[in-house]
Amino acid sequence: MQLPQEFRSFTKPMLIVVIDSVQAKLYRAHERTIEPVSVISAQTDTLDRERLAVKTGAGDMRSAEPEDNRKAWSREQLYEGLSADLMKRLQNGEFEELAIAVPEEHKNALEDSLHIDLLKRVKVTIPKLLTGEEPLDLAAWVQEEM
Repeated sequence: MQLPQEFRSFTKPMLIVVIDSVQAKLYRAHERTIEPVSVISAQTDTLDRERLAVKTGAGDMRSAEPEDNRKAWSREQLYEGLSADLMKRLQNGEFEELAIAVPEEHKNALEDSLHIDLLKRVKVTIPKLLTGEEPLDLAAWVQEEM
């Protein structure tokens, strides 16, 4: 997809990575184009579903799923897979710079899981959930932060 004239050119090949709790979408921006590359996902429904007994305030027992634990585990899987995928792409010369959009509350966990060589390539970090945005909007977010 061609970038409109009001956008600056991406002088170095950049991967724009937008992340939520279960997926990472990758876009490649270079010169005056931005293109989708891939989607990496870790599905929570594939995880073991333990059930917990929860005692309510009225003294009743209820069954509940440990939703928070499954989501955290899924996120860890996602970040590990993302780091491995990005390292392969870096070694193949697919990009020189990274831009990452991740919700603020998950930023530290993501940074802890990324390889040091990837962290050195990060030029922009956007602490927002942008997985639903269109490629041109993502390019605008990145250029605004650069």
